Amino acid sequence: MTHQILVLLHLIGAIFFVGAIALEVLCLDSMRKHLGEEMFQKVEFLLFRRIKRVYPLFVLPMYAIGFHFYFQYAPDSWELYTQWLGTHFGSMLTLKAILAIVLLGVFLTSPFTFMRPQPNKLKHFFVITGDAKDMKTEHFRFIHYGVFTLGLIIVILAKMMFVG
Repeated sequence: MTHQILVLLHLIGAIFFVGAIALEVLCLDSMRKHLGEEMFQKVEFLLFRRIKRVYPLFVLPMYAIGFHFYFQYAPDSWELYTQWLGTHFGSMLTLKAILAIVLLGVFLTSPFTFMRPQPNKLKHFFVITGDAKDMKTEHFRFIHYGVFTLGLIIVILAKMMFVG
């Protein structure tokens, strides 16, 4: 029963994580030409600030549970681990974990990637200081589409782990 609750919490976190990215890519990006660059920058900043404040509630448990599952399934000894990596399940789960670490890196660096430097970097990391004029929208498409693609690949890998 506990395992199923953890699976459910992990899935809810994934839905919010990939869902927020999907909202930005599929909806927000198409609004850019209708809003104009200045208004788009303001909307993106407000959305970014809100997402950055809410994400940890879903992202941190999702990652903690995901890595708990990974180390629960992965064998302890190096010899058994290399054999396990050769299995369909082991290779899919490991690839999923690697891509998840890449996404976590993007998430953790996003306050510095999407915004101009702020005086108090630590406060900026947790609260997102500054205002809409500090947003760097030139990276929006490249990073968001890349993150969206990685998120979809992780979801597909999660399903493919149990097939075959």
